[in-house]
Amino acid sequence: MIIVVRKCSDCPFCSRGEPARCNLSTPKHRPLDPAQDRPTWCPLRREQAIVREAS
Repeated sequence: MIIVVRKCSDCPFCSRGEPARCNLSTPKHRPLDPAQDRPTWCPLRREQAIVREAS
């Protein structure tokens, strides 16, 4: 499955809570700023993540 992510709200690694947190970042569960589409530290800016469906 290929997912093109342009903002955090579309990302499957974003936990939807208050505040929203990134599960892919280092350190884990980094809080997200809702004013930004994608933060500068986002690993998906320079890398790809492979998402596989669990069977």
